[in-house]
Amino acid sequence: MRIGYVHVLPLEYYPPARNALVHLASIDQWLLRAWTSANRRNLPQWTESAVTLRRPAHPDARTALPLRMLGYGGWHLRTAAELAGWRPDAIIAVEPHSALAVWLYYRLFAGSASLFIHHHEYYAPEDFDAPGMRVLRATRRLEQRDLFPRALWVSQTNDERLRLLLSWNPAIRKSAAMVLPNYPPREWIAKAQGVPRSAPSSRLRLIYLGSASFRDTFIREVATWAAERTSSVSLHVCGGNVDPRVWTWLASLGASNITSNTGGISYDDLPELLTQFDVGLVLYKGNTLNFVHNVPNKAIEYLACGLDVWYPREMVAMRGFHSRFADLPLREIDFRAMPDSELLPSRTRHSSEEFPFTCEAAMTPLVAALRSVEKKT
Repeated sequence: MRIGYVHVLPLEYYPPARNALVHLASIDQWLLRAWTSANRRNLPQWTESAVTLRRPAHPDARTALPLRMLGYGGWHLRTAAELAGWRPDAIIAVEPHSALAVWLYYRLFAGSASLFIHHHEYYAPEDFDAPGMRVLRATRRLEQRDLFPRALWVSQTNDERLRLLLSWNPAIRKSAAMVLPNYPPREWIAKAQGVPRSAPSSRLRLIYLGSASFRDTFIREVATWAAERTSSVSLHVCGGNVDPRVWTWLASLGASNITSNTGGISYDDLPELLTQFDVGLVLYKGNTLNFVHNVPNKAIEYLACGLDVWYPREMVAMRGFHSRFADLPLREIDFRAMPDSELLPSRTRHSSEEFPFTCEAAMTPLVAALRSVEKKT
């Protein structure tokens, strides 16, 4: 069976998408071809022998608007044409950003592949009114009007995000509405479990991974708290998508117990890094529904590496996850008023055999749905 995977945003930014591709490509007699764009964060270019990658030219954000629009349209038109030429049995379209190419494939090229749609993020209707969303405002109508009714599968990463998506998209069939969490693969988890934990330290060792800004995260609050506790707490901040003002401010603190890695780290190297720490931080302020109703990838990765996870009270989905899995070392923190008392980690660790949050397990329903298409080909 041929599966086309349309993910216009660079795959290098999305480990869950890469994990999904690797898993699907491992299934006997399934051929995977993915359409994406070049990454511009100086990350190593991702390749996978079992996945054919196509990267049609795509403009960057600095291109003048008229040329950017032409380049954007060119990516989608070329991808649609290549899909039609390859004749997939199924298409997986990821995020609203990819909708135009898939719409063109059906509309201009009379495509007949079964359609599956997945959203990594939740975009509320008001999010499309933000600056920089002009094109998505137009293409989301195509997704709503033509793609959602056609799709055999439309998934979000958790129940609440799916409920919200369905609340303003009645064209999605109930039988198609599914949850597909973003979890690491078993191989990654086994690797994480195999890395020896560092010896206990006199300091509580905190780490924050990922994107950060003063507007969207509590990075200022937690760094200030750590800087005041040089003998008892350390903080490491690591990310390739951090507002430069955050790096400048962290350096200005002059705190010897706060360290930074401005270049980020590869996904496969995370276990060696994370196992040096006691607590992984989730710091989103909940400025949007996307952040409020989010169990971030990093939370699962922290847990897989044996860390405690601290998350803000503003993240409703994290609280629900904590309630559902009460035995996990999760702690809700008011980052606006960090406690004076010492917060000791539990150092609880699950074995790789019992760790339930795996890409393979999460994708079982999707694989079953794709197999039903395969039987008809």
